[in-house]
Order: sequence, then structure tokens, then C-alpha cells
Amino acid sequence: MTRLTFIVSIFLLNLTFAQNTSYKFDYYDISNGLSQNRAQAIFQASDGYIYVGSQGGLDRFDGYSFNYYSHNPSDSTTVPFGWVSAIGEDSQKNLWVGTTQKTLGYLKPDGSWKRIRLKGMEKWDRDGRSWWWGFISDIKFVNDEIFVSSNGNGLFVIKNGVEKHYTSNKKEENVISEIKIINNRVFVATQGGMLELDTINGSFKKTAISSPVSGFSKIVDLNKFYVSSDKNIFLYNYENNSSRNININTNKRNRAYRKISLHDNKLWILNESYGITIYDTIGKSSVELTPPSIKDTEHFDIIIDRDNAIWVGTSSYGMMKFDPGKQKFRLFSKNFPSSNPLGFDVGWGATIDKNGNYWTGKAEAYGEIVKIDRKTGTIKRYLQSNDDSRSWFWNFRKVNDGMIVWKGYPGRAENAWYKYRYDTDKFKKISFFDLFPDSVAAGNWIFDSGGTFSFTGKGIKAYNGSSFIFDKELNKNFENDQFLRLSDWSKSNGYIYLLNRQQSTIYKWDVQKQKIEPFFESNHLRQSDRQSFIVYNDSLVYLTTYGFGLVEINSISNTKRFITVSDGLPSQHLYEGYKGNDNSIWIASNYGIFSYNPRDKSVKSFLVADGLQDFEFNSNSSYQSKDGELMFVGIRGLNIFYPKDIFPKSNPPQIVIQSAIIGDESINLNSNKINVPWYDNKVVFDFAALSYRNPSKNQYSYFMDGYESDWVYSGNRRFATYTNLPAGEYNFKVKGSNNDGIWNEEGATINVKVYPPPWQTWWAYLIYVISILSMGYGYSKYRERSQLKQLEDERKQSELDAAKDLQESMLPKTTPDNKEYSIETFIRSSTEVGGDYYDFFTQEDGSFYSVCGDATGHGTTAGMMVSITKAGLNGIPSLPPNEILNRLNKVVKKVDLGIIRMSLNIVHFKNGTATMANAAMPPIYHYSAEKKKVVEIEIVNLPLGGLLNEEYELAEIKFDEGDLLIQLSDGLPEAPNPGGELIDYKRLFDCIEQNAMKSTKDVVESLVEMAEEWLDGNINPDDITIVATKKNTLKE
Repeated sequence: MTRLTFIVSIFLLNLTFAQNTSYKFDYYDISNGLSQNRAQAIFQASDGYIYVGSQGGLDRFDGYSFNYYSHNPSDSTTVPFGWVSAIGEDSQKNLWVGTTQKTLGYLKPDGSWKRIRLKGMEKWDRDGRSWWWGFISDIKFVNDEIFVSSNGNGLFVIKNGVEKHYTSNKKEENVISEIKIINNRVFVATQGGMLELDTINGSFKKTAISSPVSGFSKIVDLNKFYVSSDKNIFLYNYENNSSRNININTNKRNRAYRKISLHDNKLWILNESYGITIYDTIGKSSVELTPPSIKDTEHFDIIIDRDNAIWVGTSSYGMMKFDPGKQKFRLFSKNFPSSNPLGFDVGWGATIDKNGNYWTGKAEAYGEIVKIDRKTGTIKRYLQSNDDSRSWFWNFRKVNDGMIVWKGYPGRAENAWYKYRYDTDKFKKISFFDLFPDSVAAGNWIFDSGGTFSFTGKGIKAYNGSSFIFDKELNKNFENDQFLRLSDWSKSNGYIYLLNRQQSTIYKWDVQKQKIEPFFESNHLRQSDRQSFIVYNDSLVYLTTYGFGLVEINSISNTKRFITVSDGLPSQHLYEGYKGNDNSIWIASNYGIFSYNPRDKSVKSFLVADGLQDFEFNSNSSYQSKDGELMFVGIRGLNIFYPKDIFPKSNPPQIVIQSAIIGDESINLNSNKINVPWYDNKVVFDFAALSYRNPSKNQYSYFMDGYESDWVYSGNRRFATYTNLPAGEYNFKVKGSNNDGIWNEEGATINVKVYPPPWQTWWAYLIYVISILSMGYGYSKYRERSQLKQLEDERKQSELDAAKDLQESMLPKTTPDNKEYSIETFIRSSTEVGGDYYDFFTQEDGSFYSVCGDATGHGTTAGMMVSITKAGLNGIPSLPPNEILNRLNKVVKKVDLGIIRMSLNIVHFKNGTATMANAAMPPIYHYSAEKKKVVEIEIVNLPLGGLLNEEYELAEIKFDEGDLLIQLSDGLPEAPNPGGELIDYKRLFDCIEQNAMKSTKDVVESLVEMAEEWLDGNINPDDITIVATKKNTLKE
């Protein structure tokens, strides 16, 4: 081979093969509740659940937790014994499993198991082979026939209980790994090649593929499918029995190909002990996933779920999932992608050059500039300062032949200017005075197809390749010596909009006509802490601010409106925003990226779980390309995306009602109907939306038809509780949405029948009639029944009194003795004693914790949860509130009171700050005396006792003199008036806002008075708890 041929060969190989990629996986293993880490088989059933077969048996996954099916040797209605190696589902929704112990059975819709005996397995002589030999490898169905393959014992076909056993006289052809059925034709993957079952002659016949075969893909091109062999991948035509070898460049070192799956024109191939190969059938390129880009090298099964996520079973790390829809944002961070990581955390500055490559700077010690190739993702580094441990900020400003970069830091006298040229791919340090000959710098530059321009106190200047010089044509737009000096600029709608230094006038620049004219003038543009402005259309202008949220200015009516967290924003601390190519406004913030749609005023938030580098981004570190691509840089890397591509197509999630608990007893839901006795009239429903993209963002709404007048929106809360339902028949309905906001409006429904007490049944009334006619006899019986009822009522009242005493014993006798703070509390129980709770914990340093909580349910069970919580709080040392919740969650989870959960928030008042964490409680309200404004602080986390590994978030605010903080339970905002309408959080917010400057006692009294007026004599079904804390104004 010549040197040239060798170089070309290596070049072509690099084009078609890459050893690492930017594929990012989620893992689900023992730490998430999976019974065992070896995931041998994965299957998504028609009801939406993901089932996992492992060495430990069978698990069912709903996106939140795993449900384990355990084998009981003495109970034939439990899962068959063994290591589950195959899973399938028949037309009757029976879930079939096969094991390595050659056992077979199925799970009925009613929740019971039936085991099946395979006579051919019982008689088979393994010739001293290991127990592994002959395990059930696959289960498929067609019409009323069941096909079961064995790893060494051929193929079994069961029809109407009759078993047929097909084997070959060649042992390798009895080692079957997968079955594929097409139009009643049955193909099997064997170690003796791909065979087709001849049901007429009762034998196998050979096909065009004779080498050992492990797996099949779905149908492509109407009559073909891919076949994985030990050394090759084939495209097989089953109509003419022909095959074509697919040449894939890999580095699998003679390891065999195993299971395969086709998705989005890409073949996912599981390799024997050598990771995963992904082959692009269109581009003819491939990548390999091996550690460290994935955790394991050995994989057993692969499926594609309803939302096109790819699930893979691993040998040692449970299940791994790649969701193309979840990876909405292209990501570069310190360690990702593994092949071309960014190499640092904090970036500053952003631009996209004329070739589409991405640029940012390292804002850490030993700074540098990086260029990311848009096609390959490879990174090239420039201006590395290996001898300078200081951090630097970078500002990128494009010019026609490259870019000019400023390196500096606020408050630091040192700075430098560099010129980068496309033709040399190099930077050259330049002089400030060469760039600005008149020594007048421009705070803002604009690059467009017409050139690069600066706006200074001496007019508009154009860049000539080395310096900025006066532009006579543009300056004709202004009279005399009044030049336009910019504080900001924005591109949208085909124009460039310029905001003057006084921040009161926006100019519209038609670049093609070189004409600049006033567009809109208003004092509303003088908004403090403005970060950027966006001209959405001729009537709407938006300002992003750091602390005030998004400001909408109507240029026609000259009015402005603040859009804040109460309107759905994830944060009010915003950075730059842009009008996206989807006609929404896209903004980076201190809590992710979000889009705002001015047409319907909707907000869509994106967080780390959606593929963001972190929650927090940086100012002056974003860019929008001419074709609409956005780049945002933050504290853990950068994200790149096209807004129109962000919202993937996904299916409405399947909704399931997972359990119903009446009193303390879990009810079988297989009949889709439950009966509620009159003496135990409390029902709790658990439900789930089976969408696995980001379950924490799934939303729910439920409705008891016949009892409630409208749907109850519960956010991401997955349970509903009803007590004291009147006798009658109802339909409990629940609907839900997935991570993308797509709702399943049909949802799930279950019939609920509440039986009346004996004295309200038809036969009771018949007895009343007979009693009247029977006079004395009936009268005596009536008294007897009345006495029984009285005893029962006394018993129930005694239980309620005991529960109420328990609840009151948990409450503090006094508030903290702290002269700096005024504290007022209020608690009122509903008709049944609930689980509301508040407490205070004073520390040795004078600080104190304020706690407000709400246990689900009522009576003594809720009281037990409060007792556990109080005991746990007493036992936890002084820690940040989120860490207290993390520890307390583990305590509550370990105690395990079934479905009972504890919602709780904790606020630590110390040294002029209030740090807080929230476990599924309503928002905390903060009134700032300085700003004279109330802010709703919403921290979204699950209740205590939910997920074992839930990580609770921490929020911190300044708490100055005159500031007020309100903690409360959901009994206040959810109090119903006689018409069933709830107070809701808007009225609650308004009441706090109107009274926040008053004393804590007056604030609490105003809230209670509002509740009384709203209830108007109606009985509130839930407890109301309010804790108001105000920092006193110190008097001299």
C-alpha cells in the first residue's frame, strides 16, 4: 500500500466511524428501585408500562417507581420462578414471561399469574450442560398461536392448549435467539443461520443467510428487514429470499453482533461484550458507544417505546434510555460529549461565525477561546493563557473577514483586543488606537451583510478592515451634530432596531436602504436592570430584566405590563432574549431557558432534565444566527438549538389509575369499579401518566363526576383524596399530559359506588313502614337501632377527639422569643381532623426554623405522619432546609405508611436572610418592605415519602426590616364557596399584597376573614394553617 493510499484509507475510515458520540443516557438500576441490575429483557405493554426481566425476576416501571413481582413457591398464582429472559403480550392483554429455568407463564389483567408447562422442556436432556443452556429466549404471537423459542431446544408452538415442538437435527439450529413473524411466515434467528418454519412438513428450511444470526429489525421498504449475524449485518428480502451485506466500519475486535433495532434510519446494534454500534443507513456512517460514553460493554435487549425513546438492557447497570425527544438542546460542557468535551465549566461570550461554527471563551483561571465545529463537534483552542490564573470575560464582535475579540474583566484596568481572520484561522493582537484612531470607542457594534458599524458620540462609524471611520451616508439620518449613541440593539422582522443611550427611543434601521428613523418613543423603555429588548411586531416591545421579569410594552397604547413568576416564568432574573423562528420569545435566565408566546401568553420552561448545561446562564453570552439558530452560554457549558425544532412530536401519555385505597385497604381495580362502605368513607386514588421523557413534568387533572362541578388541576401531584362522599354512584376521571404539554383528554375512569348507611337503604324504609304499622314492636326496634347508631356516633366522635388531641399536642405552645421578629399563627381543623402542622425550632445562635406542613389523609393516620415528622425534625441538627428535607424524606420513606405522604416547607431565619425548601407545599409569599412588593416563591419538589432519592432544592432571599413571610397549607387557597369555586392563589396573593405592611396579627386576621366570607357557611373539607413572620423595625 502506498503512503497516499494509506492516508486516504484512514481519512475515509474517520468519515464513517467515530468511537464516541454525544448520545446521553439515563440509567435505571437498583438505586432507583429495580430489583436487580442485570436487565435481560425489556418490553412495553399495550397499557404503557415498561416491564423488565432480570436475574431477580420481573419489574414493572411507570416512570416514577418500580413494582416487583415476587415468586412464591407455594402459590401458583405468582410469577414463575427464574431469571426472566423473555417477555411478550397476547391479544387478550396477558403478559407472558419466559425464564432461564425454562418456566413459562402469564400475568392476567386481573393481576393473577398462570403457569404453563412445556412438556418438551421437561423431557429434554441437557447432556450435562449448564442450567443456562436452553433458556426461553423469545415469545411472539399471531392470531391464537403462541411461539416460544429456546436457546438450545428449538421452537414451541401452542394453540388452544396443544403444544407442538419443532427442532432440527443440527444442534446449532436449535439455538434460537429471536422470532420474527410476517404475514404468518415465521423466521427464527439461530446459530445455524436464519431459518423459516415449514408448518406443513413440521421442519425448518434454510434461507439466504447461513451464518449465525442473533436478531431482526422491523420491516423496511415493505419487504425487507435487517438481520444481525456474528460478523455481518444483512438486509434481507423475504419475498425473493435474497440478502445484501451492509458494510459497517467498527472497532468491535471480532466480537459478534447481537440484537438490533431500527429507529429514524439508524440501526442500533448490540455487540458481544463491546458496547453498541449505531449505523446511519442513509449517511452510511457509524459511531460506537463504549465506556466512558456508556457505563457497560455487555447489553442484552433493546426496544423503542411509544415516544421513540430507546431502552437497552445492560449486564450490570440496569436499563439505559436514550430519548431523542428529550435531547432537545445541543450540549457542550466540561466532560460532554466525551469525544470532544468543552474542558471547562464557566463560559462567557458567544457568536456563530460565517461557517456556522460556535465560539465562546473560558471565564475561569487560565482562560482561552474555543471554536466548535458545527458538523463534527471538534474543538479548537486559541489564546490559551497557561501562565495567568485570573478569570477573564470575552466579547466577540464579527466583521466581514473574521471577528474582533475583547478580553477584559470589570474593574480591572488590563484588557486586550485581538483580530481573528477566517483565511488564516489565527488571532493577532491589535492596538485599541489602531481600531479607534480618534480614541472614541463604541459600546455597541452591529454586524450585518452591509458591514460592521459602531455608534459613538462622534457619529456612526464603519469598519474598513483595520479601523472604524466616519460613515457619511448613515450620518445623514441625523441633523447637525446630534448623533445616535446606542445602549442596545436587536434584530427582528428583517430590521435592526436601535435603543439610544438615554433609553427612551427605539430607532428602526433598514439596512438595505441605509435609512434610520424613529420607531417608538416612551419613558417605559427606561426600565431599570434591563438586559435586552425585543421588537416583536409593530405594537409589542419586550424588555428582559434582571429581577423584574419580562416587561411587555404596547407601542400603540403606550402601556406596559410586568410578566413574572406568577404568570408562569421560571425566574424573574433574565438575560438576553430573542424572537425565535417559531414566533415565540426565547430567554435565558437564572433558572433555565423558557419561551414566551405573546399570542396566547403561554410559558414553556426547559431545565437540566431537558438537556440544558445548568439552570443558570450568563449575561452578554448569547447569539442568534441569521437563520434563527440560538446559542446560550452558562456556568456549566453552552446550549445550541433552533426554536422551531424544540418541540418534538410525541404521543399523549397513557393514563392509568394504579390503586385505590378505601380506609386502609388497597382495592383490586380489575373490575374497573369500587364499592365504598358507609362506615369507611375515605378513598385515595393513585394515578400516573405513562410518559417516560421527564415524568416530573407530567401534569394531572382529576374530576369526581357527580360530586364535583369541575376538574381539579393538581400539577404533578399523582393522588386524589375524597372523604365523606354522599351515598350514590360516581365516575372518578383523571387525565394527564406529558413533558411536552400534550394531554390525554380521554384519560382513565373508574366507577365509584358509595353505599348509604343501613338506615338510608330501601329495606330500611320498608322496615320503617312495617314499624309504624306494627306500633309497639316497631317502636322498640326503632329505639334499638337508634341506640346502636348513637353508640357508633359516639365511637366515631371519640376517635375524632383522640385524633384532634394528637394534632394539638404536636403544635408549639408558644412562638420563638425573638425581639427581632413578630410571629402570628393560625390553625383550624376541618370536620374531620386532618394532618396540618406547624412548629418552630430555635437555635443556639439566635436563629430559628419555621415549619409548616400538611399530611395527606385525616384522623390518626395523618397524626402518625405528623408525629414521625416532628420526631425527625427534633433529631436532625442545624442544617440548610433542603438538607433537612433530604434526610427527613429518607426517614419517612423508611417508616413507610403506605400512600400517606407529608408535604412540608422549612424556612431558616438568620442574619437578615431567609433560606427555604419546600416539599409539595403551596408557594411561600414574601413581602419586601424595600420594594413594597409581594413575590410568590414556588419551589417544586415531591412530598416526603415519595421518591427515596428526591433531591430538594434550596432558595434564599434577603429578609430585611419590615419584610413579611407567609407559610400556609393548601386548605386556604382550596377552600370552596357554596358554589364549589375555590379561593385560589390569585385571591390569596391579592389579600396578602393589600395587607402586607400591617402587623402579622392583622395579616393573619385578614386572611381568615377572607376565608370566612368566601366559605359563607360552607364547611371547608381541609385544615387551614397560616404562619406569618415579620422582621420588626428597630427603634432608636
